Amino acid sequence: MIPARLDLHHLRAFKTVAEQLHFKKAAELLHITQPGLTRIIKKLEEDLQVDLFERSTRQVRLTAAGFLLLQEIEQVFVHLERGIELAQKAKFGDIGHLIIAYNDYAVQDVLPRTLEHFKQQYSNITTDLLYMPTQQQIQGLQQGSLDLGFGFAFSDDPEELGVQWKPVCHDDPIVLLQSDHPLAKEKSIPLVELANERFVVGSKTHWQVWRRYFYSLCRHAGFHPNSVQEASTITGIMSMVAANIGIAVLSQSLRKYVHRDLVAIDLDLSGQHPQSFINIMWQESNANPCVPLFIQTISSELMAASA
Repeated sequence: MIPARLDLHHLRAFKTVAEQLHFKKAAELLHITQPGLTRIIKKLEEDLQVDLFERSTRQVRLTAAGFLLLQEIEQVFVHLERGIELAQKAKFGDIGHLIIAYNDYAVQDVLPRTLEHFKQQYSNITTDLLYMPTQQQIQGLQQGSLDLGFGFAFSDDPEELGVQWKPVCHDDPIVLLQSDHPLAKEKSIPLVELANERFVVGSKTHWQVWRRYFYSLCRHAGFHPNSVQEASTITGIMSMVAANIGIAVLSQSLRKYVHRDLVAIDLDLSGQHPQSFINIMWQESNANPCVPLFIQTISSELMAASA
């Protein structure tokens, strides 16, 4: 049974005497008087009801009980130092956990590359990745269920996102056409030339930010798009375009994953038009110390890429 008044002070005193086997030297290391140290050890022995040292005028030796106690106490201090180290690392974000959301745009290139670099620098920080549309990411960040989000944003968005965001890369749009479409051989197409086309667009539930961007592009080009069908996924949109239901304007980042029966062509957006980005998002009030480390990693990559 552990005595109620036994504390770290007693254990440190015993450990120092046991290592030095000399009360005067131990007292000097502990910055206390030798009589005071003697009283601490005597009190410890009384509380434990065992002799920890054999004392003589010439030397101090550990008893068998003292030797066994020292072995265990050394482990106590090892764990204590480890606990302090972990607590300090956690404070500064050197260990911890991040919940990161992403969408179809970010997962193709930006997020995997950033995660790889981040893991190289902070191997003790674990991550959970969750797929969700940009608008749901924003809600998760606001509610505190997410630490970071990788989504889509554009300049001149009439609706504030409600979170902090930083552009990671430009993401100019492409137009998705059937392979036998009259414009399928073009290298780039002015958006205004698509004014009379039928469009497949993302659903209101899952594509809120992208829809605002798409309709803003069309307004700048001087027309309102004829949206004939909606789909909630990239696969659904591509399938409908392949079925000749309409064409679609999508993210440049999805170009290499286009259905084999389709072609992706650059849009000519010369003149005034909103700029589109893959961006990282976070809530400014988030106290997770790992968040600024992740943002710093991305910022360093962007600076290196622009140098």
